[in-house]
Amino acid sequence: MNRRSESAKETRERIVRATYKLHTEKGLAATSVRDIAERADVAVGSVYHHFPTYDDVVQACGAYTHQLTRPPMATIFEGIDAVPARLKVLVDSQFSFYERFPGLERIRADRDKFARLDAALLAEEASLRDLLAVALKKRRLAKQRFAVAFAMLDVVVYRTLRADGLSHEAAVDSIAALIQQWLLGEG
Repeated sequence: MNRRSESAKETRERIVRATYKLHTEKGLAATSVRDIAERADVAVGSVYHHFPTYDDVVQACGAYTHQLTRPPMATIFEGIDAVPARLKVLVDSQFSFYERFPGLERIRADRDKFARLDAALLAEEASLRDLLAVALKKRRLAKQRFAVAFAMLDVVVYRTLRADGLSHEAAVDSIAALIQQWLLGEG
């Protein structure tokens, strides 16, 4: 019984890993249960045994993705008092998260098709807004200025900078300096 239980756990994990890879490569909407079964090397029935609905496997994949990609948390600011240094740590942490999550743009493209995905992405965006506020030590800023600074932290900005030849470090330095200048009027 214990061996069978371990096998079921391994099968479930293999299905979740296969789902993550497919979602990263193709997106959620373009991935079928049959695709998942083939990638995981299990029968379609096995996928449905572990995950009765596609939404269930999406939810399990989301938890796996969160664990694998480790989005930044407020602890990144521990021991850092100066706002410019906090901004740089935030930008570096967020851009490093994007490096760990290569399929984020594909997955975001399907948010309007999956309510739970949209809710998870909205929560991640709210968390990033909160981190930006914490980095700024909750200074009161004009809504427009904050919105522009938040937009500079987007994955598309990072991927564009990297595609144009900037190193990770150069992208971090550039965006941190831009946000600092934009929000605080400091260079």
